[in-house]
Amino acid sequence: MSGFSQENVETIFAQSGESLSALADSFNQCFDFQYRLEMGESGVWSPEELDDAFQGPGLVALFRIGGEAMAGLFPANLPLPDWYSEPGDSQSSRLQTLALEWSMNLIPMDLGDVDEFKTYYVDNLLSEVTACVPSEWAALLRIHLFPSEEERDGQSPSAVIPVIWPLTKPPVTESAEPEADPAPQPSSSSSSTSQATPQMAQATSARPNQNPLNRLNKLPVQAIVKLASKKIEMNQLLSICPGSLITFDKPCEDPLELYINNQVFCLGEAVKIGENFGLKIDRVGFKKEYESKIIEF
Repeated sequence: MSGFSQENVETIFAQSGESLSALADSFNQCFDFQYRLEMGESGVWSPEELDDAFQGPGLVALFRIGGEAMAGLFPANLPLPDWYSEPGDSQSSRLQTLALEWSMNLIPMDLGDVDEFKTYYVDNLLSEVTACVPSEWAALLRIHLFPSEEERDGQSPSAVIPVIWPLTKPPVTESAEPEADPAPQPSSSSSSTSQATPQMAQATSARPNQNPLNRLNKLPVQAIVKLASKKIEMNQLLSICPGSLITFDKPCEDPLELYINNQVFCLGEAVKIGENFGLKIDRVGFKKEYESKIIEF
C-alpha cells in the first residue's frame, strides 16, 4: 500500500478533475441539491486558506488509509440541510454513502484500500483539521459549487469545499481498526496460476487493489427484523393508548424476516443472547411465494 505522498499529489488533482461529475451527483443526491462542481485553485495547505465560514460548524468527510487521511470540509453556510447536525437513520446512510463515493472518486485505486470512510458533524471545522495534524507538505484542493441553472461565465462560486491531505492523526473509529494481514497461503509448484483458489488470490499482497469494489465492503447497511404486520382502521389507530393490545395473525412459531434496505434477505428464529435479542438464520436468499389466484375450470 503506497498511501499518500508528495509524488502522487498531482495524480490526485488529476483524478479529482476527471471525477467532478460523479462528485456532484453524489453531493446532490445526499443533500437534495442541484449544484455543479468545478475545480478551483490547488496548492499547499495552511490555516489561513480557510475563511471565517470554516471557524464554525459543518460536516467532515474523512477517508483514512492506514494512519493518514484525506478530509473534505462542508461548512454550514453551503447551506447544509437542517438535519446535518443530528441526522436520522436515513440521513446517516446518505452521509456514509457520500463518504464512500467521494473516497472512490478522489483517491486513485493504486494508493491502496481505504480503511475507513465517514461523514460526521463537528462544531468547528478549522479546529478539527488542526487537531488531525496536517503534514508539513499537506495539499489543498478547492472544489467550487455553482447553482446548476446559472450561466458559467463570470460568476463567483456559491461556496467552496476544501479537500486537505494527508492528515497524520485522524480520528479512528474503534470498529475500523486495521485488521491483521492474512497469512500467505502455501503455493504448489505442480499447480498452474489458472488453478489458484480465490482464497490464495485474496491473500497475495502483491496485488492489493485487484477488485475496485473492495471499498464497498465497509459501506454500512440497515438490517431490520420484522416481527409481524397488519392493516388497522383509523379509529383503532386513534384509540391506541398505553396498555392497548394489538393482535397479529402471525403464529409465534413462524420464522422472522430480516430486511436489508427494505428487501427480505433471509429468515430466522428469535433467540436470546445474554440480555439481548438475536436472530438465528435458517434460510438465506428467501423469496416470498404467493398462492395462485387463477381459478381452474
